[in-house]
Amino acid sequence: MSVRRPRWAGAVVATALAVTTAACSAGAGKAAAPAGEKSFAVGVTTYFLSHFTPGKSVGSNIDYALFTPLTTVDASSGKAVNALADSIETADNVTWTIRIKQGWTFHNGEQVTAQSFADSWNATAYGPNAMTNNYLFTGFKGYTDLNPAKGEPSAKTLSGVEVVDPATLRVTLTKPLSLLPYMLAQTPFSPMPKAAFTDLDAFDRKPIGNGPYQIDGQGLSAGTTKVTLRRFDAYQGQQGDAATIEAKSYQDEAAAYRDLQAGNVDVTLVTGNNLTDAAARFKDRLVQVPFPAVMYLGFPLWDERFSDVRVRQAFSHAVDRDTIVKSLLRGFGQPAKGLAGAGVPGGGAADCTACTYDPAKAKALLAEAGGWKGPLKLWTFQDPLNTVLLEAIGNQLRANLGIDAVTTQAQPVDQLYPNLGAKKIDGPVLLYMGAGYPHLYALTDQLFTKGNATNVTGYDDPDFVKLLDRAASAPQEEALGLTRQAAKVALDGLPLTPLFQPVGGLAHTARISGVRPEFLGGVVLASVKVG
Repeated sequence: MSVRRPRWAGAVVATALAVTTAACSAGAGKAAAPAGEKSFAVGVTTYFLSHFTPGKSVGSNIDYALFTPLTTVDASSGKAVNALADSIETADNVTWTIRIKQGWTFHNGEQVTAQSFADSWNATAYGPNAMTNNYLFTGFKGYTDLNPAKGEPSAKTLSGVEVVDPATLRVTLTKPLSLLPYMLAQTPFSPMPKAAFTDLDAFDRKPIGNGPYQIDGQGLSAGTTKVTLRRFDAYQGQQGDAATIEAKSYQDEAAAYRDLQAGNVDVTLVTGNNLTDAAARFKDRLVQVPFPAVMYLGFPLWDERFSDVRVRQAFSHAVDRDTIVKSLLRGFGQPAKGLAGAGVPGGGAADCTACTYDPAKAKALLAEAGGWKGPLKLWTFQDPLNTVLLEAIGNQLRANLGIDAVTTQAQPVDQLYPNLGAKKIDGPVLLYMGAGYPHLYALTDQLFTKGNATNVTGYDDPDFVKLLDRAASAPQEEALGLTRQAAKVALDGLPLTPLFQPVGGLAHTARISGVRPEFLGGVVLASVKVG
């Protein structure tokens, strides 16, 4: 997947999912459901109750309850499997024929057809609509006509999305991508009914989806702190057990965890320091969640002080990843030996030779490169855990490299990424990156492909480009190996150094069961059993 438009929004989605999310509440403070109805409440960050339109969705468990895309990712195999798609076929990984299952309807009874997908995708890809997920369609033929660098769009529909008949779509990409079925598992590729296009703003507040749950009541409004989901009994996929779900918003994950302890929350995604308490308090009711993500330290390659790879290697060897995970994360993380953990298809390889802790080697490398002069500033986005991590990294660099004048600075994420893109950041940056879809290719592409806004280091290597292009056009069974090779080339160049793969946990009360995480960590709402 090629991303030319700013991708920081995708990073925010992954960060919100993996660092600050969400909960399910019930019990003492839960609103009573009608007699005989099974009900529970799910807590989410306020970010998750910001938009519901597929083109603006954040990929949360609420979004997946409301909408069902063409594919889904099987948690056990890590493979993309059909959901609403009946079949997805291609001969060259450029032109794809997608056949859609019949009998599926939207919550208002309208049939889901190929046109439903085409209309939704075109609305998202059309530049003037300013949809957050517009960038996902950059690889579709006709995207530039809808998003010209200058002037007005010359078209309103993607030439690469053709409705062959009510049950068949033909999709044409600008270059081969064998992993398109993985990409289509994201909620931005969900369909929308005809009613959506009479008033897109109203639809965003109260969507009409095609998922296992539908919005009940008024939906979103100014100051909304909760919405109610009601089971869609005509749903053709896995039916939810609960008749209603109350989605409550919290400012942060810690507030949701406090509600869990107070008996007002049934399940919450716990991260950071709360994990230690949750492991002791909830014991066998804490489901471990290995996030498909990496926390890393990126080097600004435009800064001459980091132009020598030996300087970057020295910084990498000076960081004690094991101590950070054991002491600061209380063991809830995996010290990075490569870009992705084993939970990501293609991940698990020890392909970062500079990721070992070796202070003596770090000092020697820095000396060989001419040493370090002057102050050092470390950057990150505003987050309590990030602040602690960055201070620890700064202390290790002081101790192991002899850099005394180390300071840290945090910015709001919507400031930091534009400043990185403008090359205004003057030091290494601590960032989180979650895979846009479950494959090593996603992380590799997001972090190292030139033009992606999540390539914050300015990395550009022709050998890497060739290997990743080969991976994109190869059959899926060959794509993994080629992606690993591409990731190894990038990590040998070390524009960034992976620190750890984060781990979270879904803590829950005894009154619910069937708690399992989605790919990005939120509880699968339709799988929760009540009572």
